Amino acid sequence: MSQNLVTSNNANSVNNDSTLSHNFSLNLPGFSLDGGQNLNLSLGKWGGGGTPGTPTTIREVLLSLVNEQVQVTTPFDTISGTLLAVQDDYIVIIEASGSQVLVRIEKIEFVSNS
Repeated sequence: MSQNLVTSNNANSVNNDSTLSHNFSLNLPGFSLDGGQNLNLSLGKWGGGGTPGTPTTIREVLLSLVNEQVQVTTPFDTISGTLLAVQDDYIVIIEASGSQVLVRIEKIEFVSNS
């Protein structure tokens, strides 16, 4: 699962009538906002929009991978090893060298099962 934020802002573009033109898109799992025109919100298992048993948050994905080999990407590094524990705001990974690594969940950009 990936936590991504993609923003394209064209606020410097001025139309002939001297009004500002704002164009942006926001891509988040279960949430879509397109130029202020359309708002789509999926509440997953709570709103009836998801498949029962399907993880809807990065923490739920991580919980399903405890004791599995994972690769976690953050803005700082990529960590590989066995996911030992998922706490409220961080995870514990044991690398092949035996090193224990703590990673804040909010910093995780991508998780894969290796």
